[in-house]
Amino acid sequence: MRILHTGDWHLTNRGTVAGRYVLRHGVNLTLWDRIAAVRGICDNAEQDPPDLIVIAGDLFDHPNPENVAIKVAVEAVERLADIAPIVVIKGNHDGAKGNEFANALAPFGRLALRHGVYVSDRPTVIPIPLTPKTIVFTLPYPRKSALRSEPQYKTLSPEELGRLVGFKLEEILSGFTTEIEHDAINILVGHFTVAGGMYSKEQTVPPFDISVRKEFVDKFDLALLGHLHEPQSYYCGTIARSGFGEEDMKVGFKVYDVQPDKEVGVIRSDEEFIELPARKYLTVKAEDFLKGDGTLAGVDSETVVRIKGRVQKFERDDIVKKIRELRLPFVQNAVEIESDSVKTEGGMSDEPTVEEAIRIWVKDKTGIDKFIDKIVEGAKEIEYRWRTGEGEDHAVPKD
Repeated sequence: MRILHTGDWHLTNRGTVAGRYVLRHGVNLTLWDRIAAVRGICDNAEQDPPDLIVIAGDLFDHPNPENVAIKVAVEAVERLADIAPIVVIKGNHDGAKGNEFANALAPFGRLALRHGVYVSDRPTVIPIPLTPKTIVFTLPYPRKSALRSEPQYKTLSPEELGRLVGFKLEEILSGFTTEIEHDAINILVGHFTVAGGMYSKEQTVPPFDISVRKEFVDKFDLALLGHLHEPQSYYCGTIARSGFGEEDMKVGFKVYDVQPDKEVGVIRSDEEFIELPARKYLTVKAEDFLKGDGTLAGVDSETVVRIKGRVQKFERDDIVKKIRELRLPFVQNAVEIESDSVKTEGGMSDEPTVEEAIRIWVKDKTGIDKFIDKIVEGAKEIEYRWRTGEGEDHAVPKD
């Protein structure tokens, strides 16, 4: 059995390139990048057809996607559904408010009437009519707000609430294991963090994100997860780079060749990561850029370049002049003269995180040391609400 595992498409018409909204033919350039990636996935599936396709959450970047993003997703899912059954689950970016069905995925409820498209916004056990026998256990991203409505949980901090939801997910996974069939291939499809997993530096995640322990995931024959953009165990990663924090990160999808080994009674799977062509992001040190050492030689016009570092004022003026002379369409000037930026060992200066910025701000102040952790905790939650526009409106799935 061949299984195609993808996820975290994050289709949106709102992305930026080098800090700017760039349109081509009325469509955001970052959406064009993801359209190309989705087409690459579809082309691969048509050339070497899988038996099952999994989209492990965050098909869209927010609960109310633009019409152009919906059109791209529907056309891709219809194209893939002509090849094999598809399981699509809800991610934290797809989620809707309250107890309603995840509205970002609503169009696929209609597709399911015509195609083998299985859409899941809550824990579900789905028998898939395949040979060998296949059972899919879905665990979409939960909503924390359901617990907030219960009196005994109203006083919990975000950290305590996240830990509690993680325990509840583990309870659901334990319940799933009672329905595992030993003569079938049992596949977990989820959107959450496995403890110890590695986040991309560019992805926006809720403060005190939900995680489950590895031993609860390993009870299944195969775990196909979304949520972490960095390709790694369990995770296929995202399909396009979102910024300079992902400039060295591979993007693509995974394919598994799964076969039951009847002699020893186990399921064996060979995993292959298929890398997709993606827009490149390149950071150049200001000092190297001033030297003109050929760092940008051969850089194509679609690459997003960032000149970064701390220099004297006259050097910064020289850098600005050189940037203009390059005539590259996507160049970001991140050069600083003086600031409280965080210095790194390599001499580069990185923009401080929310926590770092707050700790820089309070380092010369007195009397608020005992409040710093609560200030940081609140700031992280505010930042998440501001960046996503949705806040923590995610409820815990019920059995």
